[in-house]
Amino acid sequence: MNPAATGTARRPARPAPPPVARLAIAPAPAAGTARRVDGVWWPHSADLEAELPELLPALPFDWPRITHATANGALWAPLPTLTLVAGHVIRLRRLPDRPGPPTLCLVAAGLGRWDLRVLPPRTAEDEAVRVLAGVATGALPADAPVPGADAGPRRPERPGAARLRDPRALRNR
Repeated sequence: MNPAATGTARRPARPAPPPVARLAIAPAPAAGTARRVDGVWWPHSADLEAELPELLPALPFDWPRITHATANGALWAPLPTLTLVAGHVIRLRRLPDRPGPPTLCLVAAGLGRWDLRVLPPRTAEDEAVRVLAGVATGALPADAPVPGADAGPRRPERPGAARLRDPRALRNR
């Protein structure tokens, strides 16, 4: 029996829509005022190479093609030096020992840079949504502290640093 005649014909499967980039760009600053952080991003994982294909198309249309991405902080997994996103090569760099909250610096060669504060993937959804909404509306600066989100690993102490704080170590020098 012909499936089309009975009305049971299968429609071609549609691909699932891509996940929505969880990104908020801060409103443009007042004239003559610089902004340190351009927005906030809440990735699904700490794998930057896997997350970039979702992030880059979600960036504002007036941001030029990104050629470099530097991931700062201990959040990020190790990275290759190059990756291909939408047919464009992007140089990747990871600075795991940078203290402070994780950030992502995006660079368009010769045109400028944009800095995104990164909310760790483990950030509670209600807190992340509050921060993203606050940054998007300008009610919250993009570099404001996020309770619980910044409580990640910090730069490890050098073994000799503890000895220098010991008063006996200073006397024996």
